[in-house]
Amino acid sequence: MKITAIILAAGKGKRMKSNIPKVLHKISGKEMLSYVIDSVLKVGINDIIIVCGNSFNEVSNFIRKNYKKNIKIIRQKPLLGTGHAIATVIKTGVDLKSVILILNGDVPLIKPETLRKMINIFTKQNCDGIIAVSKVKNPSGYGRVKTDIDGNIIKIIEEKDANLTEKKIDIINGGLYLFKKKILSENIFKIKKNVIKKEYYLTDIAEIIAKTGGILRPHMMDEAEIKGINDRIQLAEVEAINNKKNLEKLAKNGITIKDFNTVFIEDNVIIGKNTVIEPFTVIKGPTKIGPFCNIGPFTHIRPNTIIGKNCKIGNFVEIKKSNIGDNVHIAHLSYIGDATIGSGTNIGAGTITANYDGKKKNKTFIGKNVYVGSDVVFIAPVKIGDNAVIGAGSVITDDVPKNSLAIARQRQINKNNWVIKRRKRK
Repeated sequence: MKITAIILAAGKGKRMKSNIPKVLHKISGKEMLSYVIDSVLKVGINDIIIVCGNSFNEVSNFIRKNYKKNIKIIRQKPLLGTGHAIATVIKTGVDLKSVILILNGDVPLIKPETLRKMINIFTKQNCDGIIAVSKVKNPSGYGRVKTDIDGNIIKIIEEKDANLTEKKIDIINGGLYLFKKKILSENIFKIKKNVIKKEYYLTDIAEIIAKTGGILRPHMMDEAEIKGINDRIQLAEVEAINNKKNLEKLAKNGITIKDFNTVFIEDNVIIGKNTVIEPFTVIKGPTKIGPFCNIGPFTHIRPNTIIGKNCKIGNFVEIKKSNIGDNVHIAHLSYIGDATIGSGTNIGAGTITANYDGKKKNKTFIGKNVYVGSDVVFIAPVKIGDNAVIGAGSVITDDVPKNSLAIARQRQINKNNWVIKRRKRK
């Protein structure tokens, strides 16, 4: 079965109160639109159309930068609702496959297996379309789904248009649709403009198809998957759901996470087995952590970091854009940025790689089996050779040869009885 996926991403997102297009806001380090696109690609659908509005240029640039696939982008102008968005696609004359999958770009938690299941059901059932639905305790804010005695969908009522009886319906519209192209093309232009919102609702097509004898089957799915994002509160709620999913996946793959409530790990993070993540740890991607590591608590690992196996990253440590070798210990209260650290090296507490000179970021290279005492500052760019020892409290501004001891601090001076003499002067 050949399928075209149409992703609706033209919403203005006014409630986000942001200059960033709503669908490009990030969840766990990844744009919400990417979640939808990636789910579609994972089920083998490569014919993808994204409908954009005012954010056409930003979304186009994002797609070109992140996807090699030939994803088509169509501008919807003016913005007259979801029904108008689909009609706009059809009016362009773009080539569409025999089946159309319609998704929302601001509903990012749709799983590939859900799409695959819907498609399999669609191929087996003699119907004109399938609409994802969910049974919820609180349907407020969602479109209600009415079915006939055979369980076929006959109408979808938007919240603002529902009467008191219809608002009691606890089956809601999931915003995920599969239609035969012929049925969709024949009926999309029959949708009438809503008198209140002055828009064309895609949901109205359900009643239109049902009245002409068409069959639309519901597909029950998890409420969490259809959770849409309209404001920053919902963005945080979805991110929490996604973070829990990430942590559960890691835990099932042999990673110990001490506190699911205080550990945040982004999507594009790879962690080896038997690693222990302590509480209050944030790991951002792209990052790769080897097996048998102990990280945290209160650790912040930023993007483009690679940590080798059997490392210890202590509490209140921040690592950014660095390559950490195997068996490295980085004690507490340290900042490692734009650095390469060789295997077997020990970094003492309070160590800082001073990587920014006011104009650009500079690199620190620390060799293998180096011992760095506490409260050392490396003024980058600087290179430390293998097996070197850096004295505590040193400020290192020059390269240190291998097998050398570097001490860069003033000699201590003790002035005997200084306090007593000072008091006498007063």
